[in-house]
Amino acid sequence: MPNVRIAKGLNLHYRKRGSGDRHLLLIHGNTASSLWWEKVMDLLPDGVTAWAPDLRGCGDSDKPEGGWTMADLGDDVFQFCQAVGIQRATVVGHSLGGAVAQQLTVDHPELVERLVLVNSAEPAGLVTPPERYAQLEVAIKQPELLKMALAAMMPTAEKDEFYHRVMEESVAKSAGALIPNGRALDTMNLVEQVKNIAVPVLILYGQQDALITLEMMQRANEQIPGSILEVWPEVGHSAPVEDPERLARRLVAFMGL
Repeated sequence: MPNVRIAKGLNLHYRKRGSGDRHLLLIHGNTASSLWWEKVMDLLPDGVTAWAPDLRGCGDSDKPEGGWTMADLGDDVFQFCQAVGIQRATVVGHSLGGAVAQQLTVDHPELVERLVLVNSAEPAGLVTPPERYAQLEVAIKQPELLKMALAAMMPTAEKDEFYHRVMEESVAKSAGALIPNGRALDTMNLVEQVKNIAVPVLILYGQQDALITLEMMQRANEQIPGSILEVWPEVGHSAPVEDPERLARRLVAFMGL
């Protein structure tokens, strides 16, 4: 898979599918990578070029020392778009990636044609209780514990070869980003900024989610003007892995294709 060096000096790995003139930018969640989008990307029609970068600290992208903010992650993705030539795209964010997508949209509205949030952090962020970080430090060092936590984030997924690839890569390549990404979610607050979002916004919520609540998504729906909230009772936190077929169909329809 290709890599690109963005202006701030980070190397970001990414996946790309298709060569159409409609661009779809897919942003993964915490302790994940672009691999999580692979099935969705393979199901997209001709006419769509899909891009999925590995965020800093995740997958095969560079893993800088120290922490970062949501603004840093949003700027990484903006610089990625500049580096690969994306001028306008439908932007889709899952979980943490939804927070990054919101940051990108408020900072660079000219880039975003449509916005889709999939079981996303709400505009006010997602605060991890301080005592929880000690447990996360332990989980990072014990792969089986981390796999159990990840499994809870995709409760309805078929335990097939793709599921196991996602699990193994997440633990091996993205575990170090778990806490820095959590800290970025702790400190973000885009409640006022998202009031200025002026593009179509779709919020998808898989109801079998042990992390993101329906109340969070309802608040996001209220705070983002004109947004549409759809609840999927049969899906958990991770639709890209649990039901990629349904997600791909919904994205294509939302893009008007």
